[in-house]
Amino acid sequence: MFTFNTKRLGALRGTLAMSLISALLALVGCDRVATGELQVGQSTVADLKVKMGEPSEVRKDGDREIWVYPLGPEGVKTYFMTVDSTGKLEKIDQVLTDANFARIQPGMTHDEVVRILGRHGKEQRYAMSINEVTRSWKFNKDNSDLNFQVTYDGNGRVKSTGVEDPSLMRGSSK
Repeated sequence: MFTFNTKRLGALRGTLAMSLISALLALVGCDRVATGELQVGQSTVADLKVKMGEPSEVRKDGDREIWVYPLGPEGVKTYFMTVDSTGKLEKIDQVLTDANFARIQPGMTHDEVVRILGRHGKEQRYAMSINEVTRSWKFNKDNSDLNFQVTYDGNGRVKSTGVEDPSLMRGSSK
């Protein structure tokens, strides 16, 4: 016969609840830019590392560096932080915007797209177009999570772009 240890079950529930709360707080606290913890002209490279962690990429741009911070594997924000030659934060750009999506044009390479939007979150291939690949960047607009999609042809060049609303897909709860 199997019996439940109610004290142990209660402790497990408490631990699970605390883990969930901690995870949610960590997600909310991830965006140090939105909370104003990083300030242009004041924050330093050391501040960036403490508040945001290591960037996914550091690019050179003349005497400046661009630190790339995608928030989450499929976060709805990707920040490009420009650091000047003295190590101070010069500029903060949230790059997943309509203006940047409009810059993506047919014929561009994946590297050119990544220089504008940062790395993609998802990649799909379809059986009917095996040489093509569609890469997606999740973003938020009007309190809805959407996907900006770029389809590349067999030569690795942008063929088309579009926006997908996952809430309109079959089986969605919206």
